[in-house]
Amino acid sequence: MSGDALPTECDVLIIGSGIGGLSGAALLAKTGLRVCVVEAEQRPGGYLAGFRRGEFRFDTAIHWLNQCGPKGFVRRYFDLLGPGAPTTAPQRRIRRYKGDSFDYLLTHRPDDLRDQWLREFPRDAEGIKAFFAAARTVGASLDSFSSLVRAPTMTLLERAQAHLRMMPTGLRFLPYLGKTAEKGMTRFFGNDKLRRVFCSEESLISILAPIGWAYVGDFQLPPPGGSQAFPEWLCGLLRGWGGTVSYGCRVSHVLVEGKKAVGVRLRRGRHGLTEATVRAKYVVAACDVTTLYEKMLPPDLVRREWVERVRDADVYDSSVTLSIALNVPPRELGFDEELVFLSRDGLARAHHNSGESGKTGISILAPSLRDPTLAPDGKGTLTVYAQARLDYGDRWKTEPGLGRGDAYKAFKKAYADILLDRVEAAVAPGLRRHIAFCDIATPVTHQRYTGNRGGT
Repeated sequence: MSGDALPTECDVLIIGSGIGGLSGAALLAKTGLRVCVVEAEQRPGGYLAGFRRGEFRFDTAIHWLNQCGPKGFVRRYFDLLGPGAPTTAPQRRIRRYKGDSFDYLLTHRPDDLRDQWLREFPRDAEGIKAFFAAARTVGASLDSFSSLVRAPTMTLLERAQAHLRMMPTGLRFLPYLGKTAEKGMTRFFGNDKLRRVFCSEESLISILAPIGWAYVGDFQLPPPGGSQAFPEWLCGLLRGWGGTVSYGCRVSHVLVEGKKAVGVRLRRGRHGLTEATVRAKYVVAACDVTTLYEKMLPPDLVRREWVERVRDADVYDSSVTLSIALNVPPRELGFDEELVFLSRDGLARAHHNSGESGKTGISILAPSLRDPTLAPDGKGTLTVYAQARLDYGDRWKTEPGLGRGDAYKAFKKAYADILLDRVEAAVAPGLRRHIAFCDIATPVTHQRYTGNRGGT
């Protein structure tokens, strides 16, 4: 995808073409402002960009979607921007929980799973009923919040009224907030097998929310063309309103006069050999905040405590992602549209989030089964995902400065082989015979492409 010529000035300059940067850019451009988005990579989307390998297109970002249905907040925001937003079909088969001793499927009808458990665990009948009733309450509360969004343009009175409208909804799931998964599961289930189903979750609300979303029909599949369809649509809108998106532009400094941002200085081209300056009335940083504070802004403007708070912030872990091309459709290997979460019995909860290849939980998706446009006829794609951290295995055996030498390549391949062995043994016998190729992305990969701390 080719980028636009870089202007010398604009009304609003936005650093980063992720979904946040592009959504904001499109809205501002629609009001008549001259908007320029600068992106360090060669295509838009951030984590939604995906990539191509030959005939295959890999959608690595979205496991599922919420709030993209007809009444969802995301859909309403897109409708506000303009027509033609990518469509998202309802997801029917949602999540398969697969362990050594269990195999359960959550669908858009959660009561089917409830009834299965009532038959299988009659001694836990009251707890099972209470658990699914709690999930239904959480789902209804989250669904209500989508229509109670506050706008920054509200007056003080309007904000107070919005808070009052939100209060009854928030109180409904307040009893489940702050509860650990361990204590929450003990509250509902006496049987250890039921507690093992949610072995990787750390909070009770993270267990209840997906089932709650299923109750209110708030699971959607990615659009045709994969998650890349969103940034491509937003770029089209932005350009239609006179905005620009320029690729290969890595911002080095935010220009400040007094205490007001007035533009950026950046390096252009694949090797960053050309410097350029863009003046702007406003600068929006839709990028990694650590990079903004420590590299882009003048040091005397950034308070030390801001930097320390960002460094200490609790952020999501990174991942190892295997993007697999298959020489057969995924359904022939036993996959369907649901996300499969593969776990092991007998491990402490921390092990399932540890990133250790032989212990960590594994998520498996068949994107091309959801969207056949991602692969040629008669073939398919799989995405295998495991939570991981940048500091694992002596920083993935990288050289100084995260250099990717032979040791790194061997280490990441060995890690991927263990994940594939586990998937093949537990879910898809014969999988390896049908792999055309496998692309391995580690936290080192994510750090390189996003600049986010730790590849988060």
